[in-house]
Amino acid sequence: MKAFILAGFLLFNLSNDSNNPADEAMSVNLTREKAVPAPELSISFPKNNQKVRGAYKIYGKAKPGSVVELHVSSSYFKTTRDERKKIAKGEGPVARMNRKFSLKADRNGTWLLKEIELLNAGWEETFIIKATADKKSVSIRVYDNTRPVRID
Repeated sequence: MKAFILAGFLLFNLSNDSNNPADEAMSVNLTREKAVPAPELSISFPKNNQKVRGAYKIYGKAKPGSVVELHVSSSYFKTTRDERKKIAKGEGPVARMNRKFSLKADRNGTWLLKEIELLNAGWEETFIIKATADKKSVSIRVYDNTRPVRID
């Protein structure tokens, strides 16, 4: 009986030994693996369905060091004037912008297009921003529906 209690005491102490360097190393390695996941391809700014007007930076995340192909396209509605000299929505949508950029993600996985003009060319304009890297792609839609003003 004494031998049984002594064996249980020894097993309890061995399993609760917090000074075991092998256990600490394994714990640290598991923590590191979980803490650094590879970033998914994303567009962080502007946000989907956001109103835009003017000069913007477009940025997002991708695998560090990967090349991101960014494609910005747009379509707009023309403006017309009717007999009462009011500005109105004309024909459309008409394709306007079609630009491509090749960007590289930094060591943190961030890619950046420093500046692009996202301005309405007519009555209203919709911009499609598509990022492609490593056979994956994401896209967002932003808009500028600022109506033109008639100045007498």
